[in-house]
Amino acid sequence: MTASVVDRLRELRLDAVPAMGAPAVEPARPRAQRGRMSLAAGIGLVAAAAALGVATRKKAVAPPSVAPAAQAAPVAAPAAALVAAGFVVPQRSGTIGSQVTGQIREILVREGDRVRAGQVIAHVDDADARAALGRARAAQAEAQQQLAGIHFQRTQAAATLARQQALSARGFTTRASLDASAAESGMLGARVAAAEAALAGASASVRAAEVTLGRFAIRAPFSGVVIDKNAEVGELVSPISAGGGFTRTGIVTIVDMASLHVEADVNEAYIGKVRAGQPVTLSFDALPGETFDARVSAIVPSADRNRATVRVNIALVRRDPRILPQMAAKAAFLPSASNTGSRQ
Repeated sequence: MTASVVDRLRELRLDAVPAMGAPAVEPARPRAQRGRMSLAAGIGLVAAAAALGVATRKKAVAPPSVAPAAQAAPVAAPAAALVAAGFVVPQRSGTIGSQVTGQIREILVREGDRVRAGQVIAHVDDADARAALGRARAAQAEAQQQLAGIHFQRTQAAATLARQQALSARGFTTRASLDASAAESGMLGARVAAAEAALAGASASVRAAEVTLGRFAIRAPFSGVVIDKNAEVGELVSPISAGGGFTRTGIVTIVDMASLHVEADVNEAYIGKVRAGQPVTLSFDALPGETFDARVSAIVPSADRNRATVRVNIALVRRDPRILPQMAAKAAFLPSASNTGSRQ
């Protein structure tokens, strides 16, 4: 134990500083310490070599700097020559009413239904019209029977006249009998004409009653979509307003969706920039981020003096079912070829 402590103290003592000019003599180190130092130095050299190799490989593997390829500049859309606000409106629409006065018995369509031209959309109570048609047909049948009876009488009178003429030629009858037969035949001929006229009148009455009865069935005048129902079953409908507002004048409102276009109000100071057939880009508040191609279909040849605007009709190039009547629209009038040529 004592020897071991002494040896440790010897290892810890300071080495003597060599004299000026004398060669430095490395003190003797224990073998274990020298081994540890050699091992640490070897590890340090290996780590340094590894770090140097990694740096070299990174430098060798680093890809060469490549200048970014030049990208083609996007083609700029033509600037709008004019922008105006407007609304989507149909060219063909209407509130369908009744040509007769009566109580609504049945409504066969609802809002959103598509209807065809001539399709029955409602029925008005037609009991009186059916009764009138029945009376007209009865009068027609009576006129036909009367005409048939008169035809029979005329045939008999014609045969009697022929016999009287034959007898008169032989001298077997009097002149008075012959004249009476001739008068009877002529009178029956006039009655036949009158009966035929009466039959024609009765037939006309039947047709009129049929037309009147047909008016109690409300039909769609054109194909379209029902957008509003203005009356209900049981209400009174009439072609004219009556009854202090309790009488309906319309049953449903139909819009032809194929006739939708945009009506834009252009300030009269800029109407000279608009031409028929000019391309237009439409955008709608209800369809944000989307644009639709269109063209100027007509310029209404009249100005609104209150607003100092001129109405311009714009037709869509392609119909879109999402575009509905009364939607707000913004129209960007693009420069047409004629306008571009004139500026150049």
